[in-house]
Amino acid sequence: MFTEKLSSSRGRIAIAGRGDFVDDAISALLAAQGFHATTRISAEPASRYDLIVVRPPESGWKSGFATTVAAAAPRHLVLGQPDPATIARFPAARWLASDVDRTTFVNSVIELIGISSPPLARRDPALSARERAAVIHYSLGMTVRQVAEELGVAPTTVSTHLDRARAKYVAAGRGAEGKIGLLRCALEDGLIPCPCNRSAFTGE
Repeated sequence: MFTEKLSSSRGRIAIAGRGDFVDDAISALLAAQGFHATTRISAEPASRYDLIVVRPPESGWKSGFATTVAAAAPRHLVLGQPDPATIARFPAARWLASDVDRTTFVNSVIELIGISSPPLARRDPALSARERAAVIHYSLGMTVRQVAEELGVAPTTVSTHLDRARAKYVAAGRGAEGKIGLLRCALEDGLIPCPCNRSAFTGE
């Protein structure tokens, strides 16, 4: 089960984002690599997190929030185009473009936290083509009924595909509870685009 990977020994990471789906996707991707990842930033001492992934807000920083983020971890990784306001708040941060590929993003996190060991191996659940399609659409936010319309099948058929996919993940030792669980597995298997690339989810 993936729960065995969520130990503080591989690093505690927080995502200071925009409160959208992409934050959750990045958190799921990092959790899939064995990190303890969260989208909730706590104003505790700096030792609380090993790294914070920052997605600068489009409409400016809320009062005091940037200060909290800066103090909550010794290292920061910023996703986006450098701008004077964010550079001033995180002068020692590493910067990556928001459309960075998944491998570069994960390797940068590993390097910043100082982990030399590779991510743990995962077992292939051997999903069918229909199961993969159902997992992809559902984990990206569609309802069962919307997935059914997209695939041209009945909602009960989609539910069956999802149930079978979950059972296969469990049999492979990989929990896939709920939509976030399936999202995490889909990210691990490369079924959906890197969440660092916002355009992959919004079509921008």
